[in-house]
Amino acid sequence: MFENMTMYEAVKKAANELPRGVAIHYRGTNIKYKKFIKLVDKTADIFYNRLGIRENDTILISQPNMPETLIIFYALNKIGAVSNFVHPFTPFNQIQSIVKKTNTKYSFLFEQRIAKEVEKYRDVSERVYVTRIENYLPPIEKFIYHNFMNFKIRKKLGKCRGFAGFNYFHKLKPTGKPVPQAAFKKGKCTVLLHSGSTTGDPKTICLSDEAFNYIAGICDVITCRSFKELEGAHMLAVLPSFHGFGLAMTMHCPIACKMGSVMVPKFTPKQINKDLKKTHFKFACGVPTMYEKLLNYKPFVENKYFKNMVACYCGGDALKTSERDRVNQLFREKGSECRIFEGYGLTECIAVNCVNTHKHHKYGSIGWPLEGAQFKIMDENDNELPRNKIGEIVIKSGSVMLGYYKDEEATKATIKDGWLHTGDLGYIDDDGFIFFKSRLKRVVKVSGVAVFPSEVERLIESMPQVKKASAIEVPDPKLQSAIKVFVVADYFDEEEMRHLILETCRKYLIKWAVPKQIEFRKDLPVTKLGKVDYRALQEEENSKAN
Repeated sequence: MFENMTMYEAVKKAANELPRGVAIHYRGTNIKYKKFIKLVDKTADIFYNRLGIRENDTILISQPNMPETLIIFYALNKIGAVSNFVHPFTPFNQIQSIVKKTNTKYSFLFEQRIAKEVEKYRDVSERVYVTRIENYLPPIEKFIYHNFMNFKIRKKLGKCRGFAGFNYFHKLKPTGKPVPQAAFKKGKCTVLLHSGSTTGDPKTICLSDEAFNYIAGICDVITCRSFKELEGAHMLAVLPSFHGFGLAMTMHCPIACKMGSVMVPKFTPKQINKDLKKTHFKFACGVPTMYEKLLNYKPFVENKYFKNMVACYCGGDALKTSERDRVNQLFREKGSECRIFEGYGLTECIAVNCVNTHKHHKYGSIGWPLEGAQFKIMDENDNELPRNKIGEIVIKSGSVMLGYYKDEEATKATIKDGWLHTGDLGYIDDDGFIFFKSRLKRVVKVSGVAVFPSEVERLIESMPQVKKASAIEVPDPKLQSAIKVFVVADYFDEEEMRHLILETCRKYLIKWAVPKQIEFRKDLPVTKLGKVDYRALQEEENSKAN
């Protein structure tokens, strides 16, 4: 459907065919396709003619789900620049490391993020543009937010002695000059996302227009609705834009398919309930903790439009069987056809490549391969295994990444003959459904956000007092999972050392990676190769829970 098109061209096509349809709903404000594409074109003018952004330039986007996120994204895509998506709460030091690694020209960050480390950002302000959450809020809410809720932050980012103040994105004006539109190029990197790779070590992933358009082009298969039926159906976009599942499935896919995206900058059950009332969205994608909180929020369950939902998709982490059954039973009681469906994908292939749907579903599986996606199970010698045998899940599809950024060795180890080796274990049953068993790579999903123990360990071990550190997964009542760290260190005061470790982690890691528990030991178990045996520590912790 979107073959040989850039993402901008796919959205422009939707805008031409449904100019009065709603492209984005944002906290009570509707932005129709006609206006949305004009905003994108004006922003492309600003980027090209005022900021000098050119094809293949890399631009960092680090902000919540709000209209500017997608306006900037598609404007960059029109020019042919690369969108470098980063978690909006990434600490300054990590942002700067990413900027340097990817040779980023400009960064677009929202003001609440900059306000947290304003002194550091002043030193790089000439390459930073600030975005505001309130720009597309309804008038009254915008007035309150601007004059009361955000006043102190704006003052903090303003002029001070020796500093002229930060550059705000909304103050940039288009020139009216022409902007050359980049042509579609197969295999061209247009998006960078950051993940833990298939081995659990943080990597930057290169993705193409055709990969995103592949997901959009099979939206009818995923939803079991024709493209005509999907027009105006709305998809809830609460998953973040820096997450492949969120960006591809809940933003690009619905906008390209004339459905419209309901953008939520911060998840609260109350806000989702409001959005359901106003938009009557038919589809939602989320993580287990989100669905759990929504179902415990009585007004949402009693919302009269609840029963009109068609499908909810769950990813990011495994959904508990009891929770899935509870959700589906609730939909049945309300007389709704909606069900919660689990799927499987990873950032290396953007989003879902297999998923349970109304047409194809099997209890306990992670789904049926999507149109154009192929799955195999391989042993450690890359031999294909027969049905019902457990091995590594490998995928070939139109959404597979181009490779890891400037890491040819890791790319070759992960993509072999066009097959993506996921680092996950599973099997395919006699009916062709895929079942997930466990991860080969070290990654912990904390409230659906991927946290890499190796990254936590490296940071803590960089402290001069620390000799060894090992991070594992522990259950958490609110987050489902959290990080626990075992530490061998030289110290006089255990509590002071604990405080120092937590302060260091809060400074350099995203909040989900900050350990919930720290246990000091005289030594840690090691493998035959002399490496810290994190598996032994994990098994020890699991035995306590049992």
